[in-house]
Amino acid sequence: MPTDIYFAGSSLRVAVHEEPSQVAEVLGAANGLPVRFTDAGGEGEVYVNPDAVAFWGASAPAPEPEQESDPVRLPRDTVTTIWGKPVQKKPRG
Repeated sequence: MPTDIYFAGSSLRVAVHEEPSQVAEVLGAANGLPVRFTDAGGEGEVYVNPDAVAFWGASAPAPEPEQESDPVRLPRDTVTTIWGKPVQKKPRG
């Protein structure tokens, strides 16, 4: 089962071929040095700086595309802090 690796401070996600437990083991033993994973898309190798990794988890299987249906927009859930309070939006500018 592929693993998605998410990076701190960005919306970047990398899908790798290794299992989540293998990713945890490799990142834990890296001592801050870059590590090499196999790209889940078959593109080759992916090098990851363990210090930049925020979290990782099992990749969800891609949903089957629906034929000739209108997209359904679902309401978004409110983003909250770990204490359940809504996150305040920062003013743009």
